[in-house]
Amino acid sequence: NEYKSYLRMTQGTRWMFATLSLIVGLCAGDKAAPNIVFVIADDLGWNDVSYHGSDLNTPVIDELARSGVRLEQHYTQPECSTTRASLLTSRYVVRTGLQNDVILNGGGQALPETEVTWANYMKELGYENYLVGKWHQGMNSWEETPVFRGFDYFYGYYGGQIHYFAHYHTKFGGHDFRRDYRDEQGNFKQEILKNELGGYLPKLLTDDAIRIIKDQKNKDKPMFMYFSLPNVHSPNQSPKGYISKYCPDGIEGYDRKQLAGNLGGLEESMKNLTDALKETGEWDNTILVFISDNGGAPVGLMSYAGHSNYPLRAGKTTLFEGGVRTPAFIAGPYVRHLAGSEVNGMFHVSDWMPTLTSLIKKKTGRTFRLKNEIDGVDNSEMVFNGGTTKRKEMLLQINKGNEVLRMDKYKLIVGNAGEYDGYLNHQGRPEIKIQYDEPMDFLGKVKCSIGLCGGFGDYIIDPTDGAKVRLFDLEVDPSETYNIAGKHPDIVARIRARIDELRVIVRKPQDNSQIPEAHHKKSGGIWKPWRNTQSINIDYNILTKTEL
Repeated sequence: NEYKSYLRMTQGTRWMFATLSLIVGLCAGDKAAPNIVFVIADDLGWNDVSYHGSDLNTPVIDELARSGVRLEQHYTQPECSTTRASLLTSRYVVRTGLQNDVILNGGGQALPETEVTWANYMKELGYENYLVGKWHQGMNSWEETPVFRGFDYFYGYYGGQIHYFAHYHTKFGGHDFRRDYRDEQGNFKQEILKNELGGYLPKLLTDDAIRIIKDQKNKDKPMFMYFSLPNVHSPNQSPKGYISKYCPDGIEGYDRKQLAGNLGGLEESMKNLTDALKETGEWDNTILVFISDNGGAPVGLMSYAGHSNYPLRAGKTTLFEGGVRTPAFIAGPYVRHLAGSEVNGMFHVSDWMPTLTSLIKKKTGRTFRLKNEIDGVDNSEMVFNGGTTKRKEMLLQINKGNEVLRMDKYKLIVGNAGEYDGYLNHQGRPEIKIQYDEPMDFLGKVKCSIGLCGGFGDYIIDPTDGAKVRLFDLEVDPSETYNIAGKHPDIVARIRARIDELRVIVRKPQDNSQIPEAHHKKSGGIWKPWRNTQSINIDYNILTKTEL
């Protein structure tokens, strides 16, 4: 079909690209550029991987982590789309206007078209770019979708969540599974993949990623694969038998058992992906990165997804450590000499683009010019050589009076850090663990002793939640147990002064109100761009596998 013809090149075309590659290599002192395979798990909690002591089993992920370098102070944003915006632009999310809320299907938010993506820069470095999985950066117009943002190919879903078998958005309904690409003439093409209904989405995505990897031997360009899986975002769905196969004995609670099955699907994807890289020989020149996009959503929070961030505080959607500090590691031959090590320097998700492209530039002699100011830091010395972090501060939020900045070991929270607060045990279950501001007055202790501290069911809320200013020393208190703002007004003042300096970069939050014209019901039950669609020439009668 037309897509297969796109994948094939004529012998003359291959010879031309090979000759050009040779000329560029001779002129720039080029060596083979490494493939980049960047894997994002969805909502995977700090304590959902067994190398962090979890009660769940993740042997494949553990082995990959042990073979490389674990980043134990890896930070994201508290929600899916905010993290992806920062990752793709290497900029703080407050610059994009997406800091106020997660992008919703049918809403008006999107990564601004003025933002230059990591994929755009990778093309300048000579890469072929693939996005397999979740996009979640907007779809109001075609110009907001992956193939118009630097990716050569997209296979996945535009929205933030999806049914693992029926492939519709689990909150708003509407089909959201497609393939986008450009043909040999550069024309945009799309296939709506309804004939895949019933297929287990993580397997479909992994199989397509494997197909791309196997095709690499016929490519003259290195590969940048952005592999964004749905696991382990709710709903926790997996094929029949996965729970009994992957859930260890002793797991309590329906939600965590369901999570174990979903996590088994993630394990299989990681095994099959890395097996394909090794079988094709691509592993020998591949950098594999694995992260979670934010903290997990424990029982009692959000979607009751059974995740655990223990011993970190709270979880997804909050700016406490449980919401923004995530499992992360880098594996492959470029870190083989550091196998089994961990680094504890501060690393923000915006650092990945400058960190990885720094190595590519040194290896190939190629370069690019930044189009926008970035906030990401080149931490290649820490990641690839075990050095110290170059990051000294990290802005997590400035929005509606809520401000969060980490400076060295101190983290300042002004205002509200998230709707849900508190502590949960290693299985993500409610745990009564009340701590106080220092000092805590006598009346406050009495109120807590009679149950007036506040709570969400049996989920205990820290009585310091009402504090307008909280300061934590993460070096000695990574669980954010004690508010030391009262003891260190000088540190509070210094960090607040820095926040004031950073206000100049903040973009007005985008409006995320629902737009009737954007709803899937206006386009035959399929989520697709609704604005300026006439500017894109697409013959759906030929290119879709089912009628729209």
